[in-house]
Amino acid sequence: MSLSSSVARVLSSSTAVKQNHLKRKRNDDITQDKAVHVAMHKDDDEREHTEPSPPSWGVLDVLGYYMEPETLCVASCVSTEWLNCFSSEDLWKYIMIARSAQPSSPYKFALENTENISYKHLVSTVERDAKRRRKDKPAELKISLSDLSFIVHVSTATKEASVLIKGKDLEFGPNDKFHIEADVSNSGIVVGEKDVRMTWQVVFKSSWANFSTLVDTTRSLDTSYGWFTDELQDKDNRKLVGDVKPSFNGDVLHKIGFAMMDSDGWGSLLVDGFLRYLQRFLLE
Repeated sequence: MSLSSSVARVLSSSTAVKQNHLKRKRNDDITQDKAVHVAMHKDDDEREHTEPSPPSWGVLDVLGYYMEPETLCVASCVSTEWLNCFSSEDLWKYIMIARSAQPSSPYKFALENTENISYKHLVSTVERDAKRRRKDKPAELKISLSDLSFIVHVSTATKEASVLIKGKDLEFGPNDKFHIEADVSNSGIVVGEKDVRMTWQVVFKSSWANFSTLVDTTRSLDTSYGWFTDELQDKDNRKLVGDVKPSFNGDVLHKIGFAMMDSDGWGSLLVDGFLRYLQRFLLE
């Protein structure tokens, strides 16, 4: 083999080795790039499922206005990002500014006259007061006297009388106290009789599926005074009692009057208060 041929073979072999080395390196780089790309996508997917991004300010602008302080506090427990977002003074300030535009809003006064206190604390204070006032607001009336009928029954071991009084026949002014009387003179019950039982029941729209016993009491009769019943059941936890007042024609029992009173202040229930009391039992 000539010298020139040997040199050519060596150079050719060296070039081939170099090219193969570069090809392997290029393939390794491509494989590594693919691995990095896949790993990045995997990290993104995992982050997407494990680390929820905080809501945008646009969402907060929409939702924050309708949220109670308690709701925002619960939202703050979702994640660190939500804690930072929902605890932001900017959010609470936005709530105050938005609600201060309402007529007679306490937020406007609070913004103008309160310093060195967090907006979050101010919103919580005002909303707590509003919730208390909503709780104290009387329930909407859903029944009227014309929906009701009253049944009064009085009896002893040997005598009795029953009276039906329709609510539509009763007349009251808007601020009148509730008081109703039943004529039971045909019972023949007289002064001094023992164990006289009196019951007052109310029927809603002539349906015995909805009725309530207001008073079921047994007493001896006396001409000088009436009496208060035991405490009546009340879903609002007031200390209500029935005020029973018999009246006589001579020695004969003529009428029985009934009213309701709050024993905390000994004030009689007005007609609307009496109707609200009844609807808790008749409708709910």
